[in-house]
Amino acid sequence: MRRMCLSVCAALTLPLAACQSADKTGSTSSPASSVTLEGQASYLERIAVTPGSMLHVEVVDMRHAEARLGAIAGDKFTASRVPIPFRLTIEGAKIEPNVQYGVRASLRDVDDRLQFKTEQPVPIDLKAPAPLEIRLVRAHGEKIE
Repeated sequence: MRRMCLSVCAALTLPLAACQSADKTGSTSSPASSVTLEGQASYLERIAVTPGSMLHVEVVDMRHAEARLGAIAGDKFTASRVPIPFRLTIEGAKIEPNVQYGVRASLRDVDDRLQFKTEQPVPIDLKAPAPLEIRLVRAHGEKIE
């Protein structure tokens, strides 16, 4: 009886295993669907946001976080008060498997002068994105290209 049950189970799972291996196309990466990140950026200083300021948010490959080439997505958002909400969509084709990504942000005035920025990129998990809380710090005379 036990042998018969094992034979039946093996006979039923074999076609499933064949289907599973047939789904693999042999490519190492397949384009994932788009990922949307939502969150807000804020700073601790009790300073009003300068009229016309923009929040710049970028998703970067942490291996190249300091280089401009490391950015896989980015956008600008109008900043009228703190916290500054943002919503950024990343194309699935730009997301590489097994790569750690982070978010960096900067707040710039109407003349594109840097006011606040992230000290380090904030690590994110693009497989299960959660709402982000980004803390900006005062930029003292620094210029980011």
